[in-house]
Amino acid sequence: MTSMIDKFPGENGLLQNPVTVAGTNNNITIVREFDGQPISVGLFDFDGTLSDERIGWPNLMVANNVAFLIALSSPHLEHKQAEKMVIEDIEKTIGIPTYMQMKRLCTMIKENGYVGPTLDPKMFKDAYNDSLVGMVESRRARLAAGEISMDNLRIAGTFELLTALQKKLTKGIYLASGTDVEAVAESVEYLGFSRFFPRERIAGAGTLSPEKDAKEAVIKKLLNENGMHGNELITFGDGFPEILHTYLAGGVGIGVVTRDQSHYEHQGHFTIKQKEQRLINAGAHVIVRNPFQNIPQLLELVTMGYRV
Repeated sequence: MTSMIDKFPGENGLLQNPVTVAGTNNNITIVREFDGQPISVGLFDFDGTLSDERIGWPNLMVANNVAFLIALSSPHLEHKQAEKMVIEDIEKTIGIPTYMQMKRLCTMIKENGYVGPTLDPKMFKDAYNDSLVGMVESRRARLAAGEISMDNLRIAGTFELLTALQKKLTKGIYLASGTDVEAVAESVEYLGFSRFFPRERIAGAGTLSPEKDAKEAVIKKLLNENGMHGNELITFGDGFPEILHTYLAGGVGIGVVTRDQSHYEHQGHFTIKQKEQRLINAGAHVIVRNPFQNIPQLLELVTMGYRV
C-alpha cells in the first residue's frame, strides 16, 4: 500500500491556480491541464461514482475490523485505540480490493499480540460482505415498500452522463470496482446500468485474483491488448486507485467527490475535504463536486480539454 501512495504525483503538474468552470457554481474545477482531443474510451468506478447502494460502507467496515482486532489482539485492545487504528488504515486504503484491506487487518492483529493459527483475510472479508449485503437488501426492501425511490440508490445525473459519453467515446465505456465482481454485476443490472455496461465490460474484485486491482487490470488490458494509447483514456472515480492508475497511464482523471456518509465525519474522518485532496494528490485533472449537476459543461470540458 505504501508503494501506491509513493506513486502519487501530489503537487506535480498542478495548476498554480485551479480554474473553476464557468456556470457550474464551483462544482467543476480544473486542477491539471489536459488534452481532450484524443479521448476515446471511458472507465468508471461504481460505488460512490455511479451507485449509492453501498453508501455508509465505512460504518460497516470499521465495526467489522474493530470487532476482530479487539477479539484477537492480546492483551485485548481498548475500543477507542482499536477504532483509531482501524479508521486510519481504512482511510489510507479506500478503493483498493477489500481482500487487500483485510490482509492488512491480519497484519495489524498479529502486530498486536495475536498468537494462533494463520489468519485468513477471506474470513474477515466474508464477514464484512455479509453486513454489506444486509445493508443493500434493507435499502432494496425500502424501495419495494415505496419509502425511497431508485434515485436514492443512484448518483444524480448518471444516466444522462453515461448516455452522452457512450455516444462520444468511440471505443466504449467500462466499469471497474474494488467490490466483488458478482455483487457489482448484480447491482449494475438492478440499478439499470446494464444498458451501458454489458457483463463483459465489468471488472471487480476477484476478476483475476483476490489481490489484483480490477481498475489497474482493466487499464492494462485496454492499453496492452486493445492497443490503445494512455491519452485516449478518461476515468471517473471517487477513489484514488482508479485516478492514480489513469494518471500513470497518461490518461485523464475526473475525481468525483461524493460523501461516504460515515459516523466519523464529525471526528474529522472520511470527510469530503479529505476525499477531494486525496483525489488531487492521486493525479486528478478535474474535480467534480455535487455530481453530476453540470453535465453540459462537463462534457464540453472533456471534449475541449484545458491548456494554459
